[in-house]
Amino acid sequence: ASKGVYYRLVDGENSKAKETLFLSGSNRYSHIPQSIFEKIPGSPIAYWVSEKVMEVFRGELIKDISKPRAGLATGDNSIFQRFWHEISLRKIGFNFSDVHETINSEFKWYPCNSGGFLRKWSTADTIVVNWYNNGKEIKNFRNKNGKLASRPQNTQYYFKKGLTWNKISSSNFAVQYKKEGFIYDDTSRSAFIDNENNIYYVLGLLCSNVAFRFLEIFNPTMSFTNGDIERIPYIFTENKLSSIDKIVKSNISISKTDWDSRETSWDFEVNPLVAQQATSIEEAYRLWCEAVTKDFFTLHKNEEELNRIFIDIYGLQDELTPDVALRDITILQEEIKNDDLDDIEPAFRAGSNEKVALPIQRKVVAAQLVSYLVGVAMGRYRLDKPGLHIAHPAPTPEETASYSFNGGTFQMEEDAVLLLMAEDCGFADNTLVRVKELLTLIWGEEQLIPTLNFLHDALGKSLEDYLRDDFWPEHVRRYQKRPIYWLFSSGKRKPAFQVITYMHRMNRHTVEIIRSRYLLRYIGTLESRVASLKARDVELNNQERRLLEKLERDLYECREYEMKLKTIADKQIEFDLDDGVKVNYAKFGDVVRKI
Repeated sequence: ASKGVYYRLVDGENSKAKETLFLSGSNRYSHIPQSIFEKIPGSPIAYWVSEKVMEVFRGELIKDISKPRAGLATGDNSIFQRFWHEISLRKIGFNFSDVHETINSEFKWYPCNSGGFLRKWSTADTIVVNWYNNGKEIKNFRNKNGKLASRPQNTQYYFKKGLTWNKISSSNFAVQYKKEGFIYDDTSRSAFIDNENNIYYVLGLLCSNVAFRFLEIFNPTMSFTNGDIERIPYIFTENKLSSIDKIVKSNISISKTDWDSRETSWDFEVNPLVAQQATSIEEAYRLWCEAVTKDFFTLHKNEEELNRIFIDIYGLQDELTPDVALRDITILQEEIKNDDLDDIEPAFRAGSNEKVALPIQRKVVAAQLVSYLVGVAMGRYRLDKPGLHIAHPAPTPEETASYSFNGGTFQMEEDAVLLLMAEDCGFADNTLVRVKELLTLIWGEEQLIPTLNFLHDALGKSLEDYLRDDFWPEHVRRYQKRPIYWLFSSGKRKPAFQVITYMHRMNRHTVEIIRSRYLLRYIGTLESRVASLKARDVELNNQERRLLEKLERDLYECREYEMKLKTIADKQIEFDLDDGVKVNYAKFGDVVRKI
């Protein structure tokens, strides 16, 4: 058989580095017979693979115990998919186990695994799909040429439990446990294990660096297909099943707890700082940090232990180490930057039993709290009950009624409108006022100043400035450009007037409420202040003259905006949440801030 000489230069970051590697000869592989490629399924040109790895391929493969399946291709996701927060929660069908159960079901939307960001162990669920009446609309969807455009394949596996992963990955491979009750689309491939008792074993294998080593052989470009997954060697060791199951279940639990601590999860219950039930925000933050640090390092320890177990099972001790970089732990991805984890990696490796503090960004944690409190003010959440409260149109008087908490009483916004303006704007239902009210209810009157100081320090600016300038851009990012609080604003930069309203509680009168109850009153306030300063025109100092000029500009801007707002208010716009934020938001033209 013919033999070849190969140089493996993939580790070179640029052409110069690759040239150096080539000239050094350190990555030279000589006398490689072409026949060895045939020993690996798919015959990849994997000249660097050791004889030990070759041996592993002589046994079973993943395809022998599980068939990865392609999922639903809707033909047009903009029509058939939504983020779950865009629509009424009451239209989502949870916990279904078979497509036939959806025939004549009252629910239009169903949870759908759909791509997403790199995450191991548990899914980060954000997408729902229109599978009304067993997907009747999708099945009959045609393109402009009249041809069927959808491909609802493998429907017998919809709603079944299994494993799922992203179709395309740029740097790593992350598999998640797929609960019952989910459809899966073509960007989120899934596998269904023949023997369900082994599902955690297979998940542990696929999340290990052993599986990743095989995937590197099949596809060095890191774009993994079903065929790549099927070719991973599968060695089942009965006496390791119990310990692997225990570790994997722990990892799934830690990962799901992390996801559900975010309001973008439909299983979110309460902001984690509020959940601590501490006597101060400082104490709440400390307790939360302790809890998530424990989870992070438990997950890290578990992943290294799984690597150790599978390296032993596959006999690859000379090929791999069980080490997992801190940056590869896929929880706290919002709160911690990968570069910051890289910075503490050496200290962590050198410290053995010494505790290393996680580089958590307090600003992110503080912003999450503020977002939750705005949600409480809007009625999306309640302090006295966990989970979503109002996530549907036309709430009843009972749902919007006041309630007791911590010895006090709270009344959510009656009209679901909050001003994002300075504290001295003259309105009691300014967002800042309502958030302060909630902070007082949670941690007490005597803690309000320390709480505001904590938030100022964490956010890098006062709560007033954060709410006015940063809250909504951050909200748009958090909700992936499909905001649930809509910003009505008189200008693009430093607007004179701006309010947010809660999409789920809007109706055809909302814009008129904003105009008459808020904007016209504010115009009246501005007119009074301008008149008062003009009456003292002769004695105004330079600072007062600058203030007068600003107030006059603001007044002009608000009057112009009032005319625009009246045009929209007169239309009494109503919309269907099923159409999604992008379509519905556009109906309000330029009286809302561009997303």
